[in-house]
Amino acid sequence: MFNTCNTVIIIVMRYIKLNPKRSLSCFFLLFSILFLNISCKYNSSPYADVTLQTLLAPYDKSKLTPVDVVILSGQSNMAGSGIPEEAKQYLSAEEYTQISNGIDGVTIFTCNDYVALKGNCVFSPYSNVSFKNGSFGDLFGPEVGFALECKKAGRSLVLIKYSAGGMPMNHFLEDNDISRVMKGYILNCLLELVNKGYYPNIQAFCWMQGENDCDLFNANNYYNKECLLINSVRKSFNEKLLFIDARVTDWDLVDPDGHQDIVNKAKEKIAQEERLCYLIDSTGLKKNQFNIGHYDTPSTIELGRRFAREFLAHSEAGK
Repeated sequence: MFNTCNTVIIIVMRYIKLNPKRSLSCFFLLFSILFLNISCKYNSSPYADVTLQTLLAPYDKSKLTPVDVVILSGQSNMAGSGIPEEAKQYLSAEEYTQISNGIDGVTIFTCNDYVALKGNCVFSPYSNVSFKNGSFGDLFGPEVGFALECKKAGRSLVLIKYSAGGMPMNHFLEDNDISRVMKGYILNCLLELVNKGYYPNIQAFCWMQGENDCDLFNANNYYNKECLLINSVRKSFNEKLLFIDARVTDWDLVDPDGHQDIVNKAKEKIAQEERLCYLIDSTGLKKNQFNIGHYDTPSTIELGRRFAREFLAHSEAGK
C-alpha cells in the first residue's frame, strides 16, 4: 500500500514539474496524502471520501462557467496507436487540418500510463484535442474521432483521458492501485478547470478495456467487476453518469485460448440491464497487422467516433 502512495505522490510531483503553473491545483492532492491523516499505509483508499460534490463544495457555482466533461479510460487501446501521417488517408482535408491545429471547443487532459504503477506516466499538457494526445506524443487515440464528432454536432466539452496499458479490471476497482491513481489524476484535472473559471459536470465515462480479462477466471468474473467499477465512478463523480462501454474484438489473434466471448456477454448484459449503460458496436474495427493487440489508425478514429455518437445520443439522459 505504501508503494502505491509513493506512486501517487511521484505522479503528482512529476505533473507539477511538467506544468509548474498548475502547482496550486495539485496542492489539494498532496495535502490529502501527507497532512490530513489519510495514509495509504493504513487506509486502502486515500481518496475514498473525496467526490466531485465535496471537491466543489467550497466554490461559488454562480461565479463559474459550467462545462461538460467526459472521461476516457481503459487499457492501451484507449491510449491509442493511431499514426498521424496515416490519418490523412482517412480524414477529410478539413478534418485533418482541424486536428493538426487543435480542435476549437474540445479540450483534453491526458495521462497515458503505459508502464502502470512505475511512476512512468506520460502527460500531455491541457490543450485542444490534436494528434499529440496519445502515448508518448507521437501516436493518438480515440479522442481524435470523439472530438471530430462533437465538433460536427456543435458540442463543446472537456475530455479527461487516463489509460493504463495491459491492466486487467482488478486494478481499476475502488481501493486498488490504478483506481487510486486514476481518481487522483481526474480530481487534479477538475481542480485545474475550477482554477480556469469552470464548474465541471462529468457527463460520461467511456470505457475501452477487457483484453487482459479474457482468461477464463477473469472473464467469468467480469460482469460483477464491471458493475463495481460503474458504481464506484458514479459515487465519485455523478450518480447519473453515462457509462459507455466497447466490446473486445479479435483478442483471439493474441490469445487463441482466450474468452473474449464471455467478457463481451458480460458487457452486453450490463448494457441491457443497468441504467444509463450503453455498449458501442465494435464490428469492423481492425487491429494493426504489425501490432495485433491494438487498433490500426482508421479503427482508432472510428472507435472515437462511435463513443461520441453514443454519448451525443444519450447525453441529455445524464443531466
